[in-house]
Amino acid sequence: MKIIDIKTYVVSQDLGGSKFAYSQNWYNTRTIMLLKIVTDEGIEGWGECFGPAHAHKAIIENYYKPYLIGKNPLDRELIWDDLYNLLRDHGQFGLSVESLSGIDIALWDIAGKFFNQPIWQLLGGKRRKTITPYATGLYLREEGDPQEYMPKEALGYIEQGFKGVKMKVGFGIDNDIANVKAVREAIGEELFLAIDANHAYDVPTAIKLAWAVEEYNIAWFEEPVIPEDLEGYKRVREGSSIPISGGEAHFTRWGFKRLLEGGCVDIAQPDACVTGGISEVMKISTLCSVNGIRLVPHVWGSAVALHAAINLCFAMPDMPPSLFPEDMLLELDCTPNIFREQLAGSPIQIKNGYIYPTEKPGLGLEVDEDLIEEYLVV
Repeated sequence: MKIIDIKTYVVSQDLGGSKFAYSQNWYNTRTIMLLKIVTDEGIEGWGECFGPAHAHKAIIENYYKPYLIGKNPLDRELIWDDLYNLLRDHGQFGLSVESLSGIDIALWDIAGKFFNQPIWQLLGGKRRKTITPYATGLYLREEGDPQEYMPKEALGYIEQGFKGVKMKVGFGIDNDIANVKAVREAIGEELFLAIDANHAYDVPTAIKLAWAVEEYNIAWFEEPVIPEDLEGYKRVREGSSIPISGGEAHFTRWGFKRLLEGGCVDIAQPDACVTGGISEVMKISTLCSVNGIRLVPHVWGSAVALHAAINLCFAMPDMPPSLFPEDMLLELDCTPNIFREQLAGSPIQIKNGYIYPTEKPGLGLEVDEDLIEEYLVV
């Protein structure tokens, strides 16, 4: 079996009146980079690259595609090493690794279809019967009072069956405290609640916020400081009783080695569309096991990204192993995104607060290429 083509698709959805913000930027579109690897045996694999879609299209078409044509798609480790080394001098992290991530995911999809097995089976087997999704939302809106619409939104997710939510902070410490208080009071004391600053704060402010919201039983404080500031992460972790998490802006096993060995986080959050694909997340999970760190994947994208994370969640080991281990958590973005909801035909189904494994081969989804054509930019 040989690779005969790599097709790239930049798709974009105008959010119209659904504009929302996190601590760094406003969103008025959802723009995503998808790719399809085609083989001479008719098997196709789908992948997704997180981040600037047009840049990924240029990297894949000009640098990765010439190498990939003619290669055996089952040579995943060989291909990963060669593509990483191709741009190693210019991109140990960032765009080139995100582009490689999409390639790797597509190769795993091909392998699953070739062997007629779900990816979780190829990764070593199904380690759990269910995974527990939590809803990511509660962003800032252009209009309204966040202390009114955030609690209402959170309750909506609980009514859908979610066992907890993650909300955005980073909008000024006083606003954050008031918003967290309002959400916690709305959903009750027992349900899961995490906060995510998207590196909006410096160390003293992050610690001050952690102290102020400690009483609201926060599951974790995500990205309190900029990802480059590993010492800052460590200082926030040492100064807070709330578990500190991060990793969505860290790349490859080498980046996570520094994050984990530096004592920076209690919870690692690699994203398969960011850090090097499914292959690299599994290596990072080994590092987490060695360092006694829990892993909760970051997910933000289309149904391709979501299905990649689901397969990983069923295959990754418990950290730590136990007769009664912690639930394996999965981030489920709930902001407007037609490519998450409709690209696979229908959204992920949550039953009694859990997601169950699919037996379908590869990623476990059939991509709606008509939807891609409808929203195609280039």
